Amino acid sequence: MPRFDVSSIGLCDVDILGRPIKAIPPEGKLELIDQIRMTVAGTAGATAMDCGILGVSVQGVFTVGKDDMGDYICSKLTGFGVDCSLIKRTDKAQTSASILPIPESGGRPALHVMGASAIFNIDESEYDKVLDARIIHVGGTGLLKSFDGQPTVNLLKKAKELGRTTTYDLIGASAKTFALVEPCLPYIDYFIPSIEEAGEMSHLTDPKKIAQFYKKLGAKNIVLTMGGDGVYVSPHSGEDFTLPAYDIQVVDTTGCGDSFSAGMIVGLIKGWDLPQSARFASAVAAKVAMGLGSDGKLVSFDDTIHAMNTLPTK
Repeated sequence: MPRFDVSSIGLCDVDILGRPIKAIPPEGKLELIDQIRMTVAGTAGATAMDCGILGVSVQGVFTVGKDDMGDYICSKLTGFGVDCSLIKRTDKAQTSASILPIPESGGRPALHVMGASAIFNIDESEYDKVLDARIIHVGGTGLLKSFDGQPTVNLLKKAKELGRTTTYDLIGASAKTFALVEPCLPYIDYFIPSIEEAGEMSHLTDPKKIAQFYKKLGAKNIVLTMGGDGVYVSPHSGEDFTLPAYDIQVVDTTGCGDSFSAGMIVGLIKGWDLPQSARFASAVAAKVAMGLGSDGKLVSFDDTIHAMNTLPTK
C-alpha cells in the first residue's frame, strides 16, 4: 500500500502578487494598491499545497534554491501538511519565482524566473520514493528543462507499471511543448490542461474535437478547464459532459488550474465518479479565484464542500 495519497512532481515557485494594478508607475513614482501577497505556486507546488489544505496526504517532489524563497516554500508547505523530504535544494540556481501585477479583471500577467525548476530531475534510483503514492501528479511540462521529454515519459511509464493513477498538467503551451507532451499521453489517466493550452497544441478550438485529439493519442480521460465557461470532460468510457462555472466575484485567477487539479485528485482519492470530482474541483478553483494567490480563499475540505453545494452557477 503506498505511503501517500499524492506525489506532486515538477514545477514549484514563489509568486509575489499585487492588486489591483491599473498601470506600472513611471520610474521614481509611487502608486498605492490594496494588497501584496507571497504564495507557494507552480503546477506541482500549488497543487501540492492545495491538496494539503484539502486534507489528503501529499509529498512534494521538486527542486528549489538554497535561498530565502526556498526556505519559504519548505516552511509554508510543511505548515499545510505537505511532506517535503523529497524537495531538493540547490545552490546552482535561485528558487523559481514570478512577479504578478494583477489587474482589476483578475487576470494574471507574469514575469518569471525559471531558476531551480529548470534543473529539476529525477534519477531512476529515486523512483521507489517518488512513486510511493496512489496518485502521481506531474505538473509543469514546458518549464522543466531537464525533466521535460524522455525523463517525464520514463517516470509516467514506471508509475503505470506500478498500477498508479496519473494526472498531468502543463504550462506555457506551444508547438514545442506538444512535442514534449505527445509521448507522455499513453501513460496519462487524467489530462487536465486549460482549453487555451490544449487548443494551442492541437490547433483546434472546439472542446469535443480537442478532447478526441488527445484521446486518440492515448490519454484516457480529458478534463479541459475553460475559466468562466466551466469545464468540459471527456471520460474514458461514457458520454462527454460539461459543467458550468460558479458565479463568483473573481479577484485573481492565479493558480486556478493548479487548484482544479488538486480538486480532481481529491475526488479520485475519495472514490467519487468523474462528474462529482469535476464539480468539486470547480468549487476548489472558485474558492481560489475569490482571493489573491494560488490558495486564495481555500481553507479546508469541509468549507469547499459547502461552497460546492451553495455557490450559484452561471
